Order: sequence, then C-alpha cells, then structure tokens
Amino acid sequence: MTIQRSYLLPLALAVATATAGCGQATTGAGMAPAASPQGSAASQVAPSDQDRIWMKKIHRDYLAEKLAGGLAERKGATAAVRELGAKLVTAHTELDAELTQAAARLGVELPAAPSGDQEKAGKALEEVSGKDFDKAFLTAMRKRHATAMGQTRAEIKKGSSPEVKAMAKSALQVMRHHSLLTKKALEES
Repeated sequence: MTIQRSYLLPLALAVATATAGCGQATTGAGMAPAASPQGSAASQVAPSDQDRIWMKKIHRDYLAEKLAGGLAERKGATAAVRELGAKLVTAHTELDAELTQAAARLGVELPAAPSGDQEKAGKALEEVSGKDFDKAFLTAMRKRHATAMGQTRAEIKKGSSPEVKAMAKSALQVMRHHSLLTKKALEES
C-alpha cells in the first residue's frame, strides 16, 4: 500500500504531539514544559552544598584572575606575560559568563567581588613593575591555578549537579592549559 505524501506531514505531527508528553509532567494547559538549555527541568538536579561552594569559590577566582590578567596585559615586562594575561582575561570572562548564567538558573547567589586575600594579592601586584611584576604575577598564577584545580577536582568527584560538574570539567581543562602557559612563561623569564 502506498501512502500519499499529503498524509505524511499530518501523520508525523499527530505522532509527535501524542508522544511529546510521554513520561513528563504537564502544565495546566496540558502541554509538556519547555526544556531548559541544559536539559529538562525534571532532569536538573538541585545543586548540593558542594556544588554551591565550588561555584562561589571559582567565581571569585575568575574575578581575581581577570583583574590579574588585565594587570599583566598592561604591566608585563615580557611578551609571554602580557600574552598570558590576555588569555586569562578572555578565558575567565567566558567561563564566568557560563557560570553566572548557570548560577542564575540554579538559584545560587554568587559573590560580587574577589575574596579579601585575592584583593590583597591584586594590590601587591599593582605595586611592583618590570621583572619583579612578571615574577610575582607568574608565582601567584601558579599557586592560584594549583588551588583552583584541587577545588575543581573535588567538585568533579563530590558534586551532585551534572550541570555544575560539567562546568567543572571544562574549567579544569582550561586551568591545566593556563598552568602549562604559566610554566612556559616562568621558564622564559
């Protein structure tokens, strides 16, 4: 038996409509809820304390590294330090935008500024220049990345939200790359 094409589209729409709500809660209008960018609302896991703490800490790290990267772009004595600074600003701006959007979706309130210790470290960098700046900046970046990578590995291992853990995995790759760039800049300076 041959089915005419004119019947295919209505048939496909009927099947799609009939199966669209299978296994999903419906809204008052009898329609399935729209899926969020990271999956359906039903499949999202509320962030645990571990997830929330990591999001807050890493946000502060992103803010601090954007500031330090900006200083390095302006004050770096070597091209390697200026380039690293630019890469930090770009990468952490992108990572932080993703984190901020996820935090809004998940109801996690992020801090408005880096921690007091991070602000002190930034002020210390502002006070040095030339080769001293490069050395202080690279040493600080090495320490910051090591700490952030440890916190991020803990999030990947202990976190409960698949969305937050996926961001942590992505961030860890970026941090590893930045650690390699920092090591290379230290060797060149």
